[in-house]
Amino acid sequence: MFGTGASTGAGSVVSERVEIITRGEGRRSFSAEEKVRLVAETLQPGETVTAVSRRHGICTSLLHRWRRAARGEVPSRRAARPQLLPVRIVAPDAAPPQPKPAPVAGIAPAPIEVVLRNGRVLRVATTTDGAAVARLAAALEA
Repeated sequence: MFGTGASTGAGSVVSERVEIITRGEGRRSFSAEEKVRLVAETLQPGETVTAVSRRHGICTSLLHRWRRAARGEVPSRRAARPQLLPVRIVAPDAAPPQPKPAPVAGIAPAPIEVVLRNGRVLRVATTTDGAAVARLAAALEA
């Protein structure tokens, strides 16, 4: 008996379907109308992105990207970078004392990073006294 299946020796043949995917055609480009039509197809009741992508030979990640774009989400390739803000140290008597925020249980507070004019970096805990930080910054800048 000839075939593409596996035999158990008892005369029965188990066949399986094999799909060969070739990527010889290069990159495809889609018009805006095609993208809208395919995204709309994924939004039909009972339809899935995977089923639509298989039916049309498109990567699921591409359909997901088009859906995010349709929702107005901005694509991001990198994690958000921390934003640095300018800090001005004032004399303790110039500003009224601010109440310290209560610590959140289970979360360690992130350190505060102060970049001095001479390029040195001072990292202190959020619980560090402001006057002590000012004295330390003045000493490091001297």
